[in-house]
Amino acid sequence: MTDAPVTVLLVDDEPLNRDLLRRALIFDYELLEASDAGEALGLLERHGEIAVVVCDQMMPGRSGTDLARDIRGRWPDKVAVLLTGYEDAAEVAEARRDGAVFEVLAKPCLTEKIREGVERAVAEHERRRTSTPAGGPLISGG
Repeated sequence: MTDAPVTVLLVDDEPLNRDLLRRALIFDYELLEASDAGEALGLLERHGEIAVVVCDQMMPGRSGTDLARDIRGRWPDKVAVLLTGYEDAAEVAEARRDGAVFEVLAKPCLTEKIREGVERAVAEHERRRTSTPAGGPLISGG
């Protein structure tokens, strides 16, 4: 029996960018797509199996770092990967430092780099999912 495929949510306001991401990941993951942060949050609420969210930083309305912070606050086991042409921006560095963003991929990004980044994010999702028992954090005695 094989494991169910991992679900990845692609969030970008540009259809061409979503198409490029889809082409890079379609053979390895179940994919969902959203064109903005609001649509992405709706999908996250309805599809609990989403493991990784790959989102663009510069979107109308809410940025990718804003979305990543929402995800981290509401679904701490889900992992955000940020695509941006502004990887040195202060808000990107801060979101990464705070743990809201797991990985930043610089645009333009090669297909192989996208696959590698998502693969690392999937491993991180599994680590997060299994590191904290359902009853809360482990407390060890001395």
